[in-house]
Amino acid sequence: MKELQKFMFMKTKENPLKFDRVGSGFYADVYRADYKNLSPIIVKVYKSKGMMEKEKTQIKLLSQYALYTMPDVLWSHSADETYDKDVLVMNFLQGENGGNAFYLTPSKKAKLAEQVIDNLLAFHNVHNPEGFGEIDADKYHKTFNEYYREKADVILKMAEKFNGDGQITDYVLSVVKEAVKEFDKIFCLPITEASLIHGDYNMWNVMIDKKNCNVTAIIDPCGCMWADSEYDLYQLNNANGKHLKLFDTYAKKKTLSENCFEKMAFYELFTEIEHYYNSGYPVIKKLIKKQADNLKRYL
Repeated sequence: MKELQKFMFMKTKENPLKFDRVGSGFYADVYRADYKNLSPIIVKVYKSKGMMEKEKTQIKLLSQYALYTMPDVLWSHSADETYDKDVLVMNFLQGENGGNAFYLTPSKKAKLAEQVIDNLLAFHNVHNPEGFGEIDADKYHKTFNEYYREKADVILKMAEKFNGDGQITDYVLSVVKEAVKEFDKIFCLPITEASLIHGDYNMWNVMIDKKNCNVTAIIDPCGCMWADSEYDLYQLNNANGKHLKLFDTYAKKKTLSENCFEKMAFYELFTEIEHYYNSGYPVIKKLIKKQADNLKRYL
């Protein structure tokens, strides 16, 4: 913390009145700094190399289509001798973390869910005519199955490494292997549009005005890409998403594919393994088994 504060003083030329850690995730620790003569800022310090540049690119693209405010990147820093971690500095956005929105009346829950889902649909209604893949890819894939099968094969290798060092059980690895083997059956229906996805769209990444029950901001994309729009949907059941009936609200507004639930189970397990591997964060065995159990039901 002291090294970070020294670095921030070098950049801002002012000591903060308050400098508090306000969050931590797979890839970064997040701080809020309040100043006397400067506007409050959010300082995101990355644990993994390369994630800062990716998030900058994702925020820039998603901001063009979001119905609500997204962060402005004020400046960034790539790890060097002055500070050995990547840093992203953004403006502070008003609102409370939406993952804490419980005990709302049915009408307020419905109002909030409508706003959250309308914003997600605004992303999903943007399509890349060149095809599927990372948003800054040099070349795109013509079909989602071609793109995602390559990704699934890489994640299988990650799972095998985790199994080798005891982080996931033989059972979880067997589910991953079986799912890859059954890939063509699970992804049997064509995915015709390369949709813009947020990649981590849950209520922890939605800021709200709890009193008036309004969305104030959308934050923290991770894994934003041109993909199957249903890739985003399992996240709607995370945090307090089930309480707000986010998935049900989405399903009322957009017809789901016949194999939606199978795909969601696949996306959840494989994405979480990828996150654990890329971040170096210890695998939560109880959670990964639950995700494996869910996918196993469809195999």
